Amino acid sequence: MSNYNLYDSIFEPICVVNKSNEIVYYNHYFASFFKKSPRILKKGPKLRSLFTGFEIESFLYDIQGVKVGPEVEIYLDDQTFYHVIIKAIEANDEKIVCFNDISIEKNLYTKYRYQIEELKEIHNQIIQADKLSTIGEITATISHEISNPLTIASGNLELVDALISNENIESKDLITGSIHDTKDSIDRITKIIKGLKSFLHNKDSNKKFISVEKVVERSLSLLKVPLEQDGIKVEFDCKSSSIILANPIEMEQVIINLVTNAIHALVDAKVASPTITITITKDDVCHIINVIDNGPGINTENKEQIFESFFTTKEVGEGTGLGLAISSKIIDSYSGSLKLVDSDSGCNFEITLPKMETTSFTDSELSINLDFKRVLVIDNEPQILNLFAKYFKDGPVNLIFASDAIEAQRLLLGTNVDAIITDYDMPEKNGVEFAKELASQGDETPVFIMSGVAQKNLIAGYQEIKGFLEKPFEKEDILDLLGIKSEENN
Repeated sequence: MSNYNLYDSIFEPICVVNKSNEIVYYNHYFASFFKKSPRILKKGPKLRSLFTGFEIESFLYDIQGVKVGPEVEIYLDDQTFYHVIIKAIEANDEKIVCFNDISIEKNLYTKYRYQIEELKEIHNQIIQADKLSTIGEITATISHEISNPLTIASGNLELVDALISNENIESKDLITGSIHDTKDSIDRITKIIKGLKSFLHNKDSNKKFISVEKVVERSLSLLKVPLEQDGIKVEFDCKSSSIILANPIEMEQVIINLVTNAIHALVDAKVASPTITITITKDDVCHIINVIDNGPGINTENKEQIFESFFTTKEVGEGTGLGLAISSKIIDSYSGSLKLVDSDSGCNFEITLPKMETTSFTDSELSINLDFKRVLVIDNEPQILNLFAKYFKDGPVNLIFASDAIEAQRLLLGTNVDAIITDYDMPEKNGVEFAKELASQGDETPVFIMSGVAQKNLIAGYQEIKGFLEKPFEKEDILDLLGIKSEENN
């Protein structure tokens, strides 16, 4: 037994069993862990008699070297249970068995997991509360936007009713025009209401490929009335197309928060020619959005606190102090940043968001399976990229995305792909030019072009192009193009 004395200094339950799995040695911690007296343990009971919940004898059978079991629950006679990982080593005709107790870690993990879920729920409620506050500000003045088309629709219906009553056949064109005006007015109201409902009830929590320009345009349309009523000029300068992987409603919330803050600052300061300038630019790795106003700016003492939750410079009851804090968290979740840029006058908030060539790997929500083909898809239309993502979210293809040839070339420097599907019409370089340049560099990756049937003749005859995907297309068309049999036909 002296060979086992070293185990007595270890604070883990350890025992040694013979070929029959009878206990021939146990350390001090083992006895207290299993709540057995030395009198019982010295009789050499079988190890399986001390607990239930795990077939220890099956585990100890045929050990070669060191064997580590899965995380399991074991139950003692008094129904006490532990979360353990069992490890065993074969030594001559004996086996050394260690019970690694992870009960505390497991309980803490479970506790923290529930707390994290609660925090997520509270976070979602805070975001929703901020939305409600923003919607409250918008709807306070939006009645004017709706009342105008309602007045037009009501007046046209009265006119149509009067014309029909007079049975004046010559008034047919006037009636038709009035009906069209009424329909346009109703469509305008419907668009306003749908925009508000979409912003308020975000049922789609998943990220998708979206155009930043479209997000800004939709956000400004929701703020059209307060901007016009307060006489604020908006200058929107988009120097580059920008596709990102994000939740469109969350991005709208960020833009609306920044523009709404600018509106308040300009109105409160009574600026003579209030102007908000929004620009979209890009560098090698990021898209950059700036929201700039020509107001008084932010006091130096407040600059360090503006992104803190519940910090506000407004009067009590007039602001939640959550807008910038929530906006910052949203942008952080996309591996981007939101910061206040130092400027001589006014206020300049800058959003940076990673380009698709980064998010294709780090943020892609497609399942990754090394047995699947890896395909690079290049298109500057978010709808096309989202369609591919929808088709192949569960395989049998792993997708990487780019919005233009330059992004695609940078991607190909760091990874290998089995095939490339590129749109024909792209900014700076079309699909054929991209394929030809790739081939000139010695890259033999097959390139397929997708486009409308009218452009098929422009592509024919180029040996660098291995196939054509006609728009609109279905999943089966893509699988056929890549030479992959669908599961339905297997």
